[in-house]
Amino acid sequence: MKIVNSIFIVAVLVASQACNQPVKQQEAVKADSAAVKVVDAKIADTANTAQVFSAYIALKNEFLKSNVAGIKAAASVLESKLIGIKGCSETATLTNKMVTTDDIKDQRAAFLTLSNDVIALIKGSKIKTAAIYVDFCPMADAGKGGYWLSLDKKIANPYFPEHMRECGLVKEQVN
Repeated sequence: MKIVNSIFIVAVLVASQACNQPVKQQEAVKADSAAVKVVDAKIADTANTAQVFSAYIALKNEFLKSNVAGIKAAASVLESKLIGIKGCSETATLTNKMVTTDDIKDQRAAFLTLSNDVIALIKGSKIKTAAIYVDFCPMADAGKGGYWLSLDKKIANPYFPEHMRECGLVKEQVN
């Protein structure tokens, strides 16, 4: 029982620290609710983390459409879910920056840091779903590279959906 308690405490610490990364970047249409419902149906998690993941996937899908209004709406939903997790206030603030700008370049810059925070949160949680992939595009962020989460093994790049939609690779499978 002590081992189980210890593992739980470590998982909670990892999850709470995942969203406490410093904000590196500065700076309506509903999110695809059908996709979010499908994700919610596949996830079994007692924390708000499953809802954060669903909202994150909806946000990523709006980036694939390059839909500024959709990004704002999905980011607003994600922000409300992040607020419910202890230690994620800076990540919620970062999400709010996507809501308050009409510049998709600024939104994508914020999504770079947001993705790193959400990846760390998901890795530290006990979300149960068929597969969660950590994808990487080496050309994002001016050649520094950028990560994102996906439910599909096929690459769909949210950083360059118009010109290089298939640019990237699966770095790992989380679960």
